[in-house]
Amino acid sequence: MAYGLLAAVAMTLLSMGARFLLDPMLPPGFPYLTFFPSIIITGFVWGIIPAACSAVLSGLAAWYWFIPPYGSFNLDAQSVTALVFYVVVVVIDLGLLQLALHTAGSQARAQIALASALQLQQVVSEEVDHRLKNLLATVNGLISLSQKHATSPAELGEQLRQRVNAMSHSVALLRGAAHGAKTGVRDVVLSTLQPLGISLGERLHLDGQDEILSPNGIIPLNLILHELGTNSVKYGALSGQIGSVLVKWNVSDSEDCRGLMRLCWSERGGPKAVKPTRTGFGTELLNRMARSLGGVCDFEFEEVGLTVTITMNCKQMLDGDRA
Repeated sequence: MAYGLLAAVAMTLLSMGARFLLDPMLPPGFPYLTFFPSIIITGFVWGIIPAACSAVLSGLAAWYWFIPPYGSFNLDAQSVTALVFYVVVVVIDLGLLQLALHTAGSQARAQIALASALQLQQVVSEEVDHRLKNLLATVNGLISLSQKHATSPAELGEQLRQRVNAMSHSVALLRGAAHGAKTGVRDVVLSTLQPLGISLGERLHLDGQDEILSPNGIIPLNLILHELGTNSVKYGALSGQIGSVLVKWNVSDSEDCRGLMRLCWSERGGPKAVKPTRTGFGTELLNRMARSLGGVCDFEFEEVGLTVTITMNCKQMLDGDRA
């Protein structure tokens, strides 16, 4: 503001000097000739308040030096007429100037808002494209894997239906993540296992800090848990009446294995876990999903039940703020 007021004074002095230079060449009756442009330029460059200040100073200067009787602030009919004319013109100029500045400011703000909206649209479009590619790649992998292990078209269709249904729960979580919602490990565990009839309680126990997942980690973890849950309900601890499952996870911050997340699925109280003689669909799916998260999958087949430990890369698994 101070610079604007100084500029108003400087512009008034400049216009007054120009008026003195032109005075010998002008006929009587043009006291404000050089002051009007000065007021308008001041307003466009420094704003409406400096322009109003310049208008007041210019009016006083013109009244004193260029309106008869010269060299005084005396009022007569001629000076009053000239001053009223000046005030009317200046008020109109300042009003139009304010309107022009407001319009220019509105256009500038609209352009900034439009640029911001276009940038956001581009970011959202790229994010949707990225997630859609990941989703289609996962579906393509499921199709290839199912074709490899299915013995009939009916079995192929059933395998695909189960896995796609499981993925639909992840898509709902991804939709929430797109709107800023945070999705934790606990959310994915419960949303995946509950449709299988596995609820938190005597038969399902969870142990771990609710780490926030990245969007890229939701679907692979969903498929891993769905496969483990389905296998347990069919053949493992949850196939009987007294078996239970403990899902435990933690993030390692030790120097030798920084940035790793371990998820352990432990079954107890069910039938003896028997190591399969060949690598089946479920085992290969678990291994693939673990690799997609930069990790590995280890199986322990024990008398008390199956234990599966999956080690994953935090950068691919967890939200960036945590990883």
